[in-house]
Amino acid sequence: MDVEALVKAITAEVLKQVSGKGETSPVLIIGEKACKKCQAAEKKLGKGHRFLYPDEDPSAGETMRRIVPYLSIRHMADMAAGKAEGPLMEVVLSALLAGQPVEVMEYEYKRYADTAPEGLMRLFEGQEAALASFGLTAMDMTKRETVRVRKPLVTDADVAQANQKGARELLLPGDAKVTPLAVERARDLGITISRG
Repeated sequence: MDVEALVKAITAEVLKQVSGKGETSPVLIIGEKACKKCQAAEKKLGKGHRFLYPDEDPSAGETMRRIVPYLSIRHMADMAAGKAEGPLMEVVLSALLAGQPVEVMEYEYKRYADTAPEGLMRLFEGQEAALASFGLTAMDMTKRETVRVRKPLVTDADVAQANQKGARELLLPGDAKVTPLAVERARDLGITISRG
């Protein structure tokens, strides 16, 4: 491994941690703070995040995940047609137009998968596919006990991502370096770091 590249990566991570930007992973929840689905989204994502809502200003240039807890059939149809009805959907459309991906935790139409006519389900699936081509995709809700990381330097952000996936173990290459903050974050979240 290139020592200079490793030193640069460690330096960047240390600077991020010292500036305080490495402490939490920001998530913009596109919904109302009092909404039960938004509160459920916070709980589902778990520790290691700083939750923001559309009425709160993130730091300038801050990179964050954008999550819609629930997308109704009506809003899905509007968004698939390139329209945004209401201030929350305008936030979604603005993010997509800026090239920022947005994740959806739950699509309303999927509740009717067992009862809706096949043609209607195909219409909704087509709208979901159109939205995915815009950058609005279903959130990966699969839980994994073990998450494998194939990086030479493992940071607290990698541990936070593993936590989002429900991991209890982070499996690393034998020669991977782990930042002290990553070790601390893993311990706080109950994640075991293993090498294999």
